[in-house]
Amino acid sequence: MKCPYFEIKTCQSCHLLDKSYSDSLLVKENELKQLFPQHIKLIKPTVGVRGEISGSRNKAKFAVFNQDNKLTFGFYHSDGSHQEIESCPLHAAGINALLPPLCEILNKYKIIPYDLKSKKGELKYLLVSTSGEGHAAEFLLRFVLRSKESLPRLKQAVVDILSLSSAIKVVTANIQPVHQAVLEGEEEIILSKDLVIIHELDEFRLALGARSFFQVNSQIARALYNTVAESVKIDAPSSLLDLYCGVGAFSFYAARYCSDVTGIEISEEAIACAKYSAELNQSKIHFEAMDVEKYLHQSNKQFDAVLVNPPRRGLNSFIIKMIKTIAPRFIYYSSCNAETLARDFQEMADAYQIKSLQIFDMFPYTKHFETLVSLVRGKTVSGA
Repeated sequence: MKCPYFEIKTCQSCHLLDKSYSDSLLVKENELKQLFPQHIKLIKPTVGVRGEISGSRNKAKFAVFNQDNKLTFGFYHSDGSHQEIESCPLHAAGINALLPPLCEILNKYKIIPYDLKSKKGELKYLLVSTSGEGHAAEFLLRFVLRSKESLPRLKQAVVDILSLSSAIKVVTANIQPVHQAVLEGEEEIILSKDLVIIHELDEFRLALGARSFFQVNSQIARALYNTVAESVKIDAPSSLLDLYCGVGAFSFYAARYCSDVTGIEISEEAIACAKYSAELNQSKIHFEAMDVEKYLHQSNKQFDAVLVNPPRRGLNSFIIKMIKTIAPRFIYYSSCNAETLARDFQEMADAYQIKSLQIFDMFPYTKHFETLVSLVRGKTVSGA
């Protein structure tokens, strides 16, 4: 993948871009081996991006600022300076193309970029998500504002924004008043008729709202979900608990081979999306909006398998203890932070053994990667 920003050293976010793609995967594989030195033989081949890596990221985050008296999209450096980057080759088709007409509309309605130094202005960030490729793509646009001062003008601008393309389904304003490096605030105001965009993955239609989490690389996400589904098919658990289920993607794939699936997620919006997806897919999965710790503390139900996909911080000792109390035969742990994954496994190792480890290259050319570990309760697995 060629990137002019990397070549002139204005953006080094993809810090492995000076390597071949295969060599960048080796860097990640070596890191996983260092974290799990006793389980190297159980590491399966890495699942990397097939075909073009450019255009593979379905979500983009842009800081908004004035540069040379022109509204510009890009990012902030750690020293507070900013860098224009409006043509990132990783972004899915259509994301970069939205920026010039959006710039014109924002100027037209006097939506002024926020200035870090003067603490004046309104528009801090633009967050864009897309659900697919070609005619199936739908777009969700979130405008992060310092206050509601420009909200009436942004509401007027929405008419022009929606007229840019029928693929733009959802437009929101997020209010983030704090003068800190915080991407978004707690208040989300829907400015469009539609509330969600629909991701079509295999046979499933999955709804995504403004504040809901979804994996940023649809191709790799599909491979990850299918791999979990195949494990469920082989292990044949009678019931499965999906913790940190988000909008329910893992749950739907697991339900191919398990008739009793429960998804738990603290975000009420994400669970609303999951329940809507259950209707779209005619699924009987049970979804509940609740803090994971609270659910584990209150629930008396036993599960044959537990699936976890926590944030980068991983689990904590209480959650691990409660999962061990449930004593599922199988645990499937999907992690975007292999270090916290390795830490958490140390607290499980007295009761569970690793069946397999596998990298899914969700974030090409960066140091980050998704790891899926499958655990089985009881005796040591051959090959460890």
